[in-house]
Amino acid sequence: MRPIVSMGSDQVVTRRFIHEDKRAGLYWTMFCTRIALGLAACITVFLCLYFGLVKLSDETESWVIIITTIPLIFSGFELSTLLLRADLLNKYGVIAINVVLLFVSAAKILLIYLGMDILWFAAMNACNAILAGIVTFLVSRRLGLVPTFVLPSKEIFRGVIQECWPLIISSLSVVLYMNVDCLMLRTMDSASEAGIYAVAARLSMVWYFLPVALGASFLPWLTKIYHDNPDRYQAALRRYFEINALLSYACVLVAFFTFPILINLLFGPKYHESLVVFQAHIFGVIFVFMGTARAQHLNLSQMHVFNMASTLLGLLINVGLNLYLIPLYSSYGAAISTVISFSVSAYLSSFLFPQLSSIAMLQTTSWLTSPFKSYFILKELIYSR
Repeated sequence: MRPIVSMGSDQVVTRRFIHEDKRAGLYWTMFCTRIALGLAACITVFLCLYFGLVKLSDETESWVIIITTIPLIFSGFELSTLLLRADLLNKYGVIAINVVLLFVSAAKILLIYLGMDILWFAAMNACNAILAGIVTFLVSRRLGLVPTFVLPSKEIFRGVIQECWPLIISSLSVVLYMNVDCLMLRTMDSASEAGIYAVAARLSMVWYFLPVALGASFLPWLTKIYHDNPDRYQAALRRYFEINALLSYACVLVAFFTFPILINLLFGPKYHESLVVFQAHIFGVIFVFMGTARAQHLNLSQMHVFNMASTLLGLLINVGLNLYLIPLYSSYGAAISTVISFSVSAYLSSFLFPQLSSIAMLQTTSWLTSPFKSYFILKELIYSR
């Protein structure tokens, strides 16, 4: 539901906050839209559960789903994070969110001590999401970033929808990406193989926040250069791709040699079989970094259709390879399918579209040259950012 409520518009809205001087119309139009879509999503989920359109094991599971859906109603407050990001003040939002997380974590420890059931923990997770958005909104307002309220604009809404509809499809495809492997493993093999894969995938996905955080940090800088100095933008984009390539190599090396210890420490010896799956799945991080970097350029160039086409192609290849490899290699086959589909979606698809040929070459040269430029790249990253 979240991709539909946000309309996949975070990068687009952030770019517009950076580029446009008058933010009030855009901010309050998107704020009200997200609130309305969040409310509609909650009502839809409740009705589906009430009329039995979704089959669940027990009533507790239904209540957990309802509780975890409630934060969608407050998703409009998350726009304040985009304001902070656009004005390079994201550190205040991070501090606010971490303070909320600290108090919620303390509350969860108390719930464990009291022996409360799972509904209480679901409620704590919902409170964490709601409070994080509200506190970020208050911080942004304190900094004078939240514009004076104006009525939502149909023209602004229509313009955002026209630009973001490919991103909605892309976001839904990514959600399927993240879940289709476990679903197909459970259906075609066994729940135990799905559990082995889930552990490996979860440890691999820990690294996915890095390219997202890096992209959020670089987006204001890239946006300004893109509009002010197109010639300099090409050099900046090249450096951004090289940084992503270098960090992806570093993440794979660190994870490949350290996470075997974490698997035994966090999950126990019974999940030792996840190690081989993890060591295959972790190579997908390289393509996640490069795909995130390419998405930033496509956002600035308003070429979202290519991002959508690439994501859908990767999803179809993932499902097709799973149908072939899961019967042969179980969870290991699912990991191989994921890495191949990531490579197609984030890299090989760039060669399919003439409009992305320059990006394909930039991705290739970044992978090949970044290790030899590592000293200069890291020096520039530390001192210029």
